[in-house]
Amino acid sequence: MIPSAEPRFYFRVLDDVLFVFDQHREMAHALNAPAARLFLALSDSFRPAAALGAEAAVHGAEDLAACFGAWEELGWIERDGTGQVRLRPSQRDAAPALARPPKAESRPAELLQQLQVRLAGTSVVLRLLATGRRGGEATPPACLAIRLATGDRLMGFFSGFLDPDPIHHTPIATIDIIVVEEGFALRCVSGGAITRQLFTEEASQAVGKSHLWLLDLVYRDPPPAVFVHAAVLSTADGALMMAGVSGAGKSTLSAYLVAQGWRFGTDDSPAIAFSGGEAVVLPCPGAISLKPGSLDALAPFYPGLAERPRVGSGEKRGCYLPVPLEQHMPPHGPENRLACLVFPRFEPGASTRVEPIGPARALLELMDAEFGLAEPAGAAELDAFFDALERLPRYAVTYGDLADVEAVLRRLLAGAPA
Repeated sequence: MIPSAEPRFYFRVLDDVLFVFDQHREMAHALNAPAARLFLALSDSFRPAAALGAEAAVHGAEDLAACFGAWEELGWIERDGTGQVRLRPSQRDAAPALARPPKAESRPAELLQQLQVRLAGTSVVLRLLATGRRGGEATPPACLAIRLATGDRLMGFFSGFLDPDPIHHTPIATIDIIVVEEGFALRCVSGGAITRQLFTEEASQAVGKSHLWLLDLVYRDPPPAVFVHAAVLSTADGALMMAGVSGAGKSTLSAYLVAQGWRFGTDDSPAIAFSGGEAVVLPCPGAISLKPGSLDALAPFYPGLAERPRVGSGEKRGCYLPVPLEQHMPPHGPENRLACLVFPRFEPGASTRVEPIGPARALLELMDAEFGLAEPAGAAELDAFFDALERLPRYAVTYGDLADVEAVLRRLLAGAPA
């Protein structure tokens, strides 16, 4: 958890846009100029809403009410009996509850899958379990099936860095992902004791936290600071991070770049750390998740790809492609230096287009893709992250041809003009 001494809100101006990071809810928000002035006018003392609006030059009653209504829903502000407003005190109970559901762990759980993985010279056991359903309390079968499919996808990802010698490597911890009727119960066991646990109804949070816990266990110097939904590949010129929402083409492009000799860091959730004033990538080279629509384009490079078993359900259903160990990015070294940030977008038949973008647009893209802080991180790590975002080259890249965009990415990573 974030230390209680850390202020709840971190804010930074990029390109005249105020970005507010709520460390309790682990969410970033972009505020336009009137909303930014209003937010900065708030304090720990109750003040009349109209006075705050006048100070911030927000004169429209509807605009004022909209801002305060949204912030009240987020838990950013509170009102007294007379309707005066102040920032909500920085207390941990403002964050969403992550407690276990009652009796979740008292039910018998069936072991579905178990893997021992090895990352950065450290071994960890990952287990997927599920509790039995009970009578009228049971989750509808469709919901339970979707949760189990999420667990299968997680294990498919982790299969990308299996421990090559589990008999001779003692794991330092076990991470359990337990599919229960109400959602997902996660726990980390080390030295015979539970060191972390949480419950969540959200599949995305279960996926994110399991990645976070694993990376936090194996990387210590430097430790993880920021997590991004992105792919990372590298050459001798450093690491290229490709961030974007699902469907942007990151995984297909990652698999193609690997086929062209690039080193592979991940296609899902890399951690960024900071060392010697530089942003570095902590690789997590899980198996690449490929959707059926990308298999034909990659078939010439990966014989037998179409026959690989399908995992997951709905739009997330696909196959997992492990990358050979010799092509994994090393845990440390020059290749881990983050050198370029790209936001790719696939358009069938399009020629490759490269557009340099500012830090504010880059951050908005990262917010769409999703990013968050490591549990021990706080304002210092956010400072370093925003500094890196302003310093790094940033590009929006539209492409329709894999060979063409690969050549362009090599040039961008080498520092050639866009």
